[in-house]
Amino acid sequence: MTKRAPPMPEGPDPTEVHLCYRCLVRLPVEAGGADLPRRVREALKTHGLAGETQLIPASCLGHCPTGLVTTLVVPDATAKGTHAKLIDPLADGEDLAKHLLQVRAKVGRP
Repeated sequence: MTKRAPPMPEGPDPTEVHLCYRCLVRLPVEAGGADLPRRVREALKTHGLAGETQLIPASCLGHCPTGLVTTLVVPDATAKGTHAKLIDPLADGEDLAKHLLQVRAKVGRP
């Protein structure tokens, strides 16, 4: 019996956003670090990016900004254009969503 490969998903590869856990735990309590992933997901959903963006918790990404959170944006499976983006936890993911929309327009994704 021959095994079949699983069907390839249609459409572009999802954008991966790796969110630094160490940055989250270093934030002041009023910045709501523990709740930031949920707020980022809501912002992505509001901007129509939830279905094509994977938010992935990551260990330390090597850049520890004071009062900000480091994310690593991987636009597609080729990893071409991978870059770090610092986000403000008080912006509730809006700054990240706007950045992803710009990246998406630059790459020419629908």
